[in-house]
Amino acid sequence: MFNRISLHLCSILLFICLVGWIGSWKQSIRTGNDAYWKQEYDAAVNAYQTAVSEKPENPITYHNLGTAYYKIGNFRKASTAFQTSLLKGDIQNPADVHYNLGNAQFQLRDYTAAIKSYENTLHLNPHDSDAKHNLALARQLLKQQTMTQQQQKESGEKTEEAENDPTNLSKAETDQLLELLTKNENQQRQKILKQKLDSGYRRDKDW
Repeated sequence: MFNRISLHLCSILLFICLVGWIGSWKQSIRTGNDAYWKQEYDAAVNAYQTAVSEKPENPITYHNLGTAYYKIGNFRKASTAFQTSLLKGDIQNPADVHYNLGNAQFQLRDYTAAIKSYENTLHLNPHDSDAKHNLALARQLLKQQTMTQQQQKESGEKTEEAENDPTNLSKAETDQLLELLTKNENQQRQKILKQKLDSGYRRDKDW
């Protein structure tokens, strides 16, 4: 009889601890969301990192962490967080995660990876007009990047930086290409898309 009572008490304690653990994670997510919408992105990163330590297998946590990293301009960590979110699986909005990952990769000027992410977005959501436009933009920049690299190779003027980073395209060159594309396409549409890329355009649920 004592054994049965002890087992029952242990079950109650385990349930209490589990509820507290889940509640703590939700509180961390809530704190991160509040900080995010207040534009206190460093605080949001800290809160989401706490949530990651509490539930490291939850994809939502990594997605939210990625959006906060994006906002503070740490695109490499944002990209890693989005990729981790996708690897965890069973996320409610995979198309949006792929889209946000594409934006982070775009900012890193890894246009090949960004193209793949936007294609994954469209595979899941063929009607996503933002992903279509960003995909076209990334393809155009990759084409120009490849042409520039080929010209440098042929003329023997490839810089040491380009040799160490074959995906490198200067910010000035990128801005010039964006300006050219803006002239060729609807100007207002391109302006909105560039603003979304700069801001991270967080398309996700507020958990």
